[in-house]
Amino acid sequence: MTAGIRYIAPTLRRWCSADLSFAMAVVVGVTRSAPCPVGTVMASCATGEVAGGVAGGCIDGAVLTAAQDAIRSGRVYRNRYTHQSDGSPVLGLSCRSEIDVVVLPAAVEVMAPLLDRLLANRTVGSALVLPTGPRAALLVADPDGLWGSSGDPRVDELVARRLRERVSTGAGQVEHIGAGQIERIVDGDGRPIDVLFVRHQPAPRMVLYGMSPVARAMSQLGRFLGFEVTVCDPRPVFMRAEHFPDAHQVVCDWPHRHLRSIEADARSAIVVLSHDDRHETELLSLALRGRAGYVGVIGSRETHRERLLRLTAAGLTEDELDRLRAPIGLDLGAQTPQETAVSICAEMIAVAGTGGTGRPLTYLAGPIHRRADVPVS
Repeated sequence: MTAGIRYIAPTLRRWCSADLSFAMAVVVGVTRSAPCPVGTVMASCATGEVAGGVAGGCIDGAVLTAAQDAIRSGRVYRNRYTHQSDGSPVLGLSCRSEIDVVVLPAAVEVMAPLLDRLLANRTVGSALVLPTGPRAALLVADPDGLWGSSGDPRVDELVARRLRERVSTGAGQVEHIGAGQIERIVDGDGRPIDVLFVRHQPAPRMVLYGMSPVARAMSQLGRFLGFEVTVCDPRPVFMRAEHFPDAHQVVCDWPHRHLRSIEADARSAIVVLSHDDRHETELLSLALRGRAGYVGVIGSRETHRERLLRLTAAGLTEDELDRLRAPIGLDLGAQTPQETAVSICAEMIAVAGTGGTGRPLTYLAGPIHRRADVPVS
């Protein structure tokens, strides 16, 4: 399961708390261009409510039917959906792809520990043991425990060991998106078993330095995109939680001092929106010499030329300066704070993604959905 389960985790946890039976559909194979990487999740509960989706809507109705059947029967289903080009009424994929989906009843005693850890923004591992017959199983593990069983203690032990390696060391931190990326293990009797392993990482961090209308729009869009959002500004009158209802943390501190107190990794985004150069050189020096995958700062081209002179004088190298995104964002013709936030987030996606150009797809050739290593959360 990929980022999709994090987005629907609150709904699934509500179903668990209400003791509602539900089933999950998990994409376990994709060929050609499709908007649903391996691990994408859709779920439906006994009342018919749906969370998530597996293919942009075109086969979700059929998957929903399978999920409701799984709830009633307790059975596991594995279906392949393909494009139908002969005009037949059989449901198919208009994008000419093929998608393999496993649908299985959800066990609350397994799902609840996974969902609790996702909602607490903790690292946890899950393994979907794929069906060779009418069975499939979901196992969940972190350093403190193991939940779920394949029905074979030897398989459970092997899966648990590999899950804990991923959780504790970061192995498997990046899951390759594409067909055939399921890992094959061999059980004690020499039988091959396919398993989808996922290390669910904490949400990536977005840190916004400087109170502004753009910061408000960025905090809203950042949460929507799945970031753990922090807004920081040294002025107490502006740093009130009600000013940034979508932010996870609202911090009143000098930005350079706050940045020294946190850990930014390659998935982190640092966005400077302050229009205040009193401590900007120190802040950007820290950011550009750190590990953050995206560092951007707002301002005009003239302001940026002066900024580069100050940063060069502070000793930053050419390679470090090349990491700085300024003027920030893609050229979308943005005018409002909300449009500016979209242009910044669009650039962040392009920088962190799978080689996007930022150009209109209308004028490009080749696959729309690239297959490359992307972080799983």
